[in-house]
Amino acid sequence: MKILFACTALWLITSSCGNNDSEAEPDEKAVEPKSFFPIAEYVKGEIKIVDSLPVGIMKKNIKATGRDSAFIELPEFHALATEFTRSALDKSNLESKYTEHSFLDETTGYYTFTYEPNVADAPYERIDVLVKPGPATDKVSSIDLQSSYIQNDTSINERLYWKANTSFTITKEKKYKDQNPVVEQIMVIWDPSAYK
Repeated sequence: MKILFACTALWLITSSCGNNDSEAEPDEKAVEPKSFFPIAEYVKGEIKIVDSLPVGIMKKNIKATGRDSAFIELPEFHALATEFTRSALDKSNLESKYTEHSFLDETTGYYTFTYEPNVADAPYERIDVLVKPGPATDKVSSIDLQSSYIQNDTSINERLYWKANTSFTITKEKKYKDQNPVVEQIMVIWDPSAYK
């Protein structure tokens, strides 16, 4: 009985005298690390997959004057895909120039991660990454990049859209002074089921 009492007393003394590091001061705020989606790195990974596929890569040009399509070689594919691998889309650049917001669409079951600029020189006006949560891993569905800029006397609204494992689209709406806007679209497709 004396041993039980001595052990209990010893335990009470050591537990009451110890530092309680697990409780933070109420005035201290924990800073959560940023976890932005690595867009450029993700796209580079998809490009490596396309490089290894034994399928044709189709390029479609769509303009007001008509449509045209042809199969392209890897060097042209790489040149067009660089729009999605610019250093502005590196994780560190995104973290320094954008604010992330996210929500779950309960109807579709997809998470949308939206990046909005927090500095004036951010190259994209909006970035959306659509992700389907899975039991083991989440899967990216698409990446949507929107920007506006002026080139010479022409204002350009540009939309870059990457559909995971399938294709990407570069759409430019060009407006020169008082003329009607001209829309040009390039689609690059490596999933044969999406050639149509």
